[in-house]
Parts: sequence; structure tokens; C-alpha cells
Amino acid sequence: MKKQTSPLKNLRTIDQVADLVKERTDNRRSTLAIFDLDGTLFDNRTRTMFILREISEKFDSRLPQLSAAFNSFRDLSVVDYSLDVTLRRLKVRAPAEVHFIKQEWAKRFFSDEYQKYDMPLPGAKACVERIHKAGATVIYLTGRDVGRMLVGTTEVLRLYGFPVGVAGTMTIVKKEFEQDDEIFKREVSEYIDRLGEVVAVFENEPANSNILQARFPGAASFFVETQHRPGAPRLNPGIARIKDFRPAGRRTGR
Repeated sequence: MKKQTSPLKNLRTIDQVADLVKERTDNRRSTLAIFDLDGTLFDNRTRTMFILREISEKFDSRLPQLSAAFNSFRDLSVVDYSLDVTLRRLKVRAPAEVHFIKQEWAKRFFSDEYQKYDMPLPGAKACVERIHKAGATVIYLTGRDVGRMLVGTTEVLRLYGFPVGVAGTMTIVKKEFEQDDEIFKREVSEYIDRLGEVVAVFENEPANSNILQARFPGAASFFVETQHRPGAPRLNPGIARIKDFRPAGRRTGR
């Protein structure tokens, strides 16, 4: 494993990362910054709720419990990482209805078409843009797959103004949907390690945060406190926690 050239792990703010990138760039040294997408740069709860609404309207007579749920729906806090939990919170409990919804949801959620309903986390675009303009190569490293989601991924990044498809950007997705995300990110991190100095990593999954911190021990590592898989491991020491990408003084509760 390649040794990093400075104790970047001591950087605790996005401002410090951007300043360090600028310094490296001014000295003609390349830097890399890794960003996950779902739950990191983007809140995909909006995608789930749009899909559930669409399903309820298309199959209203078949899904009475889901249709009724929208009469009292108030905000996105009802949406959990687990669709089963989300449906229970919406009081959708009929086994046949739950089974049908899960099938229809999966067809849509893991597809190009519906990614445009994700919403960037506050400050996410400005953060990525600032680090990119400072001279870092921005790597979007996501568990989405090439066959069903690469086109939509590029489109949603462009839609919200993130740097994509231009010099200083890379988008890395899985070849196969079935590949485990943790195995994928562990393997890809070996490739990224050969490209240059990783100065920052942004993730929302504790397991992936730990994997990338181990691969890039000198980088500043940020954990975005949104949603993650149930039963996730404890986050390793030295990983900074952030709610979103706004400067600390401008954040409020989610």
C-alpha cells in the first residue's frame, strides 16, 4: 500500500481540504477526492417516495393500504433505509400488497429513469465544485451498476450542476448489480490507490468508510450521517462526522 505524503487525516473541515488541494495544485501535484452518491451527495428518500406515489396511483385498486397512506403522509422522516420498515411506518402490512410493492419498487429504484428524483444534500454541489476547482480529480465511487444506472447517474449529476464528464472527474460504478458493495469498493480502492494522492473520502456507510480509511490512512475521511445499512459496524476512530456539506455555522437540524 502506498504511503500518503502528509497527515491529511488531521483535516476536519471541507475548507481545510479545499485549501490543501489548492496548495498541492499550485505545486503541480495531483490530488484525488472520493465521493459516494446515495446517502452521501444525494438523499434518495425522495426517489423512494416518488416511486411509491406512482405505484399507488397506477395500482390504486390493488393497493388500498398504500393509497390510504398518502392521505396522512407528512415528510420524508418516514422513509427508512429498509423498504420493509418504510412500508410498516406507512401502515402497509397486507403480505400480498407488500410483496407486489417491493417488486414494482425494485424495477424503478434500480434504474436510470428514476434517479432524477434524488435531491442533493445541502451544500453538496458547492463542496464538490470547490474541491474540483481547487484542482482535485473528483471520483464518484458508487455501488450503482453500469447496465441499469450509469446513464441516470451521469444525468442527475449534470442536472444539479455537479462537475461530471469533464477533465478532473471520474465516475466508477459496478460492472454487475449483484456484486457486494463492500467487496466492490475494496477492490476498486486498490486501483484508485495507483492514480495519485487521495486527500479526502466522503461516505455514508460505516463499513465502506472503514474500508476506504484503511486503504487511504493519510486522507481526511468524512462520514455523512444520513442513512445506512442496518447492523453496520462501528465507525473507526479518526473519521469526521458531518450532517451535510454546509459550513458548520450554517447547519441546522435535518
